[in-house]
Amino acid sequence: MELEAATRRFRLWFRGLRSLRRDLRAARWADNPAQLSKLVDGYVSHFSDYCAARAELDPVWTLTAPWASPVERGAAYWLGGWRPTTLVHLLYTESSRRFEAQLPDLLLGVRSGNLGDLSPAQLGQIDELQRRTVAQEDELAREMAAVQEGHGAVGPDGELDVDGLVGRVGAVLAGADALRLRAMKRAVEILEPAQAAELLVAAADMEIGFREFGLKLSGGASGRGG
Repeated sequence: MELEAATRRFRLWFRGLRSLRRDLRAARWADNPAQLSKLVDGYVSHFSDYCAARAELDPVWTLTAPWASPVERGAAYWLGGWRPTTLVHLLYTESSRRFEAQLPDLLLGVRSGNLGDLSPAQLGQIDELQRRTVAQEDELAREMAAVQEGHGAVGPDGELDVDGLVGRVGAVLAGADALRLRAMKRAVEILEPAQAAELLVAAADMEIGFREFGLKLSGGASGRGG
């Protein structure tokens, strides 16, 4: 896939992310679990499709993300995208914020159904998701460090195995995308539809916020819209 086509695909994906965020925001407090579930599934599918498209890219492009602003690459990216545990951190942050805001109601037994109203069983599953995701992040980081340190860089003929190195980078980046997708899917499974919608809105806010700030700071360099 040519870089121009990859950049265009990213912009289309990002436009779709904005649209999904708008729809989830509008529907998350509606008493329509079926509609919310459909929108949540659409969000996950949108990200899954993007991961599949990235798998076709030259790994160097995925890692350097030329369509992103310097702020995005420097502050928000880990192996070509957001760190998977960031989703869990967002979940805890939004849950804590909601819990504090509605504590008087909760003490009276009034349940909200949002992220401030997570059950003990849900919290246990979220903790397990975090621990498992941290371990898998560490494994991917070790694999990338081994590549960067040049382990296995020399082929049987004594020459630098460039194709082999690029292939290993691609495998690590594919693993990172797969972990991001697994973390998202598992979080959605744990949560009720309204809770999942709230989490995904927060995730979209984070990603869109980083992009808008980065483009503003760089003056919209190279016309990278989204």
